[in-house]
Amino acid sequence: MTRMILNLPYTSSAVPPPVARRLALSPEEWQLEHWRLIDPHLGEIVREAACFERRKVKTDHPVIVYPLSPLVADPWGLWAAELADGSEDASPRRPAVLPRTTAGRPLAWPEKDIELILGRSVVPFHQEITAAARRLLDEAPLVLVVTLRSYGAMPLPFEKSRKYPRPQAAIGSQPGLTPQGLAELAGSVLRSCRWWPELNWPQAEGACLPEELAGNPRVRALGLSLCRGLYLDERTGHRKSSAPGVVRVLRILFNLLDQELDRVARLRLDRALAPRIKKPPPIPSPVIKAARLQGRTE
Repeated sequence: MTRMILNLPYTSSAVPPPVARRLALSPEEWQLEHWRLIDPHLGEIVREAACFERRKVKTDHPVIVYPLSPLVADPWGLWAAELADGSEDASPRRPAVLPRTTAGRPLAWPEKDIELILGRSVVPFHQEITAAARRLLDEAPLVLVVTLRSYGAMPLPFEKSRKYPRPQAAIGSQPGLTPQGLAELAGSVLRSCRWWPELNWPQAEGACLPEELAGNPRVRALGLSLCRGLYLDERTGHRKSSAPGVVRVLRILFNLLDQELDRVARLRLDRALAPRIKKPPPIPSPVIKAARLQGRTE
């Protein structure tokens, strides 16, 4: 049994014809925008990594894909925040239409059209995640929703973070949604695989939940962004020979996160069933403890 849901908000390029006519982008502009905003290769890699085997039983983590381009609507508002004016308050992250293209062309929509677009594109995506989480909650006391996206090895002109070189992975956390130990565990696992991870950089946050799940204490969230240079030749658009290694690392990460969720769930159950007497604080898992020690020495 899995306790994780993987969601891919930026891997699809589909655009309904009415929206395409309204945006009126040239073929070259469509190609540029989709090259920068979406990553179908990441979707293939995550699907491969989502299959795992435990105790000789094969299981697939649920993978939920946003079926439309973010140029239609941004299901989490992460690209919309990146493209927002510096003077605008982009927090908290929420579904939105992009304020402009990555090339700087303004995208103005009437308010009534925005509501219609979000209702027809983003709402079904969020409902699918909510339904999957509720199914898992029927069998598991704790569920983790992981949002996966990617970024280029070189900073692009529209990105707010221009620092270079860039890490190979960015772990996205958000107070109230991401347990601290879980982000530390993800970083420790990636470092053990000789990757360079950072917290909330170069892509910030990324831990996202639908409104229906945001207040549920049994549902947590984590973001994970990968540098495309790990698995993609960004000049040609072809997958590198290193892509299978990325699949293996992600499979290890997903498996260890799932085990940590199981440990936390058992700990909560023990606390609920134990008599109410004073006990010493619980000892963190060895993996999280090692991650904290490693962070202090770096």
